[in-house]
Amino acid sequence: MFVDTHCHIDSYERHAGESFDALLARLRDDGDPNIELPEAFIHVACDPADFERARELSEKYPNVYAAYGIHPEYVDTETPDDEARMLEYLKHPKCVACGEFGLDYHYDPESRPRQIALFERHLQLALTSGKPIVLHLREADDDALAVLRGANIRNKNIHVHCFTGTPGFAEALLALDANIYIGFTGIITFKNAQNVRDAAAIVPDSRMLLETDSPYMAPIPYRGKPCHSGYIPYIANKLAEVKEKPVEEIYRQVRENTRRCYGI
Repeated sequence: MFVDTHCHIDSYERHAGESFDALLARLRDDGDPNIELPEAFIHVACDPADFERARELSEKYPNVYAAYGIHPEYVDTETPDDEARMLEYLKHPKCVACGEFGLDYHYDPESRPRQIALFERHLQLALTSGKPIVLHLREADDDALAVLRGANIRNKNIHVHCFTGTPGFAEALLALDANIYIGFTGIITFKNAQNVRDAAAIVPDSRMLLETDSPYMAPIPYRGKPCHSGYIPYIANKLAEVKEKPVEEIYRQVRENTRRCYGI
């Protein structure tokens, strides 16, 4: 059994034009042995406009849990009211994490100083909440490490989701004074993602998580199509290939990692 530790169910519904109920029914009956129904889903709401929908999903489905955060793309539009609402949603009994938040310089590197300030503030809010933390870190390695090294993250569970960096960045993250978990998505199957496979090779088995970031970055052979949580086996199989271990061992270890990181 496995958990999709990071997905966006509402975004999947919009991108795929398929309801979550319809997806669940399809996954139960799909004949592809590489497509399976997850044991549970961690639905991530990282746009304040989507917080309420996340609550509704987590209350409707017993195996859907929620995380609440504010993505760095909202650096110039988020408000103190958004942050106050986030803190309230973090108290919900089906909430298992604060995030995703962090740094992303891919589209707007000029926003760097504003993103750093926001990251520092959100990190403090997350630490105050006592929840595990979900980080979005893209093309901002040095600044991300500087912020994390300057914060009191000792013994905190931190999921660096959708890892796209180098082995060196992975090693630096794992050396932090925290319980760092590295999440791998369908990117690990992409031909041009050797850096991600090289990073996966050096990440300890006890620090890996499986995720799709659905509806984005569907694994080969579905690249370019809406990604859903049933594609986790493609990611697990590639991880097993990289680690040179039976896929059953990957599933067993990552399921335990999920329990330790998120408590589910």
